[in-house]
Amino acid sequence: MNARRAVGVVLLAALVAASVAGTAWAAEPSPAQKAAAARVHAQDIADLFREACLLQKANPDDVADWALNHGFVVGTQSGGEVAAALKQRGESGNVFSRSNKDESVLLIATANPSNCVVMGLSPVDGPRLRGRMEAMTGEWPGITVTAEPANSMDYDEDGPHRKISYIGVSGPDRYRLMVVSPVGTARGSVILGVSVEPRR
Repeated sequence: MNARRAVGVVLLAALVAASVAGTAWAAEPSPAQKAAAARVHAQDIADLFREACLLQKANPDDVADWALNHGFVVGTQSGGEVAAALKQRGESGNVFSRSNKDESVLLIATANPSNCVVMGLSPVDGPRLRGRMEAMTGEWPGITVTAEPANSMDYDEDGPHRKISYIGVSGPDRYRLMVVSPVGTARGSVILGVSVEPRR
């Protein structure tokens, strides 16, 4: 995923986060409950990314089949906003939510090039999510993954965020992976993404 594409994905994440920013808790949870929920959300995003994106190697048809076979739906409000933003950028793809009532996580699959992105829309434990991404890169079957320090950075967009990039190789196939999350535990732009690079 090149820098321009990565920025585009981060902007989409910010768009969706803003669209649901008005969502309020039914009752104000305690700090311990908030921290626990942020850890669970990080694990949830990581699990979805592994199953829907990594194991499908970002193939948009395979991702769509996986999503529909696991009860995900298209056409939700937040999903529709992301789909419209993709269309405006000249991209085609599908945006899935778990259900019409659960839009805490979105699964996005696009083609040309193939991308698979998971976006979290609730407060998340950033360090835990980055740790899960690092673990998944070492466990991706048949793919050798290395970090790309030159393409990793910290930045401030509605709070401090960290982006870490990786490159995966399997024979002639190359993949770019990225995790974007708050530096600490917070609500913000949260994505895990993998993009298939053209063969050289």
